Amino acid sequence: MVMRAWRTLVDIVRVRRERSRARFQLAAMTERELLDCGMTRSEIEYELRKPRRQR
Repeated sequence: MVMRAWRTLVDIVRVRRERSRARFQLAAMTERELLDCGMTRSEIEYELRKPRRQR
């Protein structure tokens, strides 16, 4: 039980770090680079908040 809770916590931290890294990278992109990826600035947060399985 403790191991499962620990693994869950580790997974949560890992996902938060991945999303933080993605936000930083997306924020550093120019409007043109975002458009090349098919995104706008307003879509960044929406896309990053989707549950992992919906991406």
